[in-house]
Amino acid sequence: MRLRINGEVKTIDNSDEEFFLEGLIKHLGYQPQLVVVELNGIIINPNSWINTKIKDGDCLEVVTIVGGGSYS
Repeated sequence: MRLRINGEVKTIDNSDEEFFLEGLIKHLGYQPQLVVVELNGIIINPNSWINTKIKDGDCLEVVTIVGGGSYS
């Protein structure tokens, strides 16, 4: 399966017939609680990842949340 992830085309070898967003995020090595995912231009609620099917040609943007900042 070919996907565009953060602007880069990647080939994902999925042995399962169906591939879901939750599995993809884990497969890519992201910590699910620290990312926001946009699939084909729509931000996907993390509660929906388990039911969101990924298909060949999908475009994902994965943004990692980083804590921190400065105090004045």
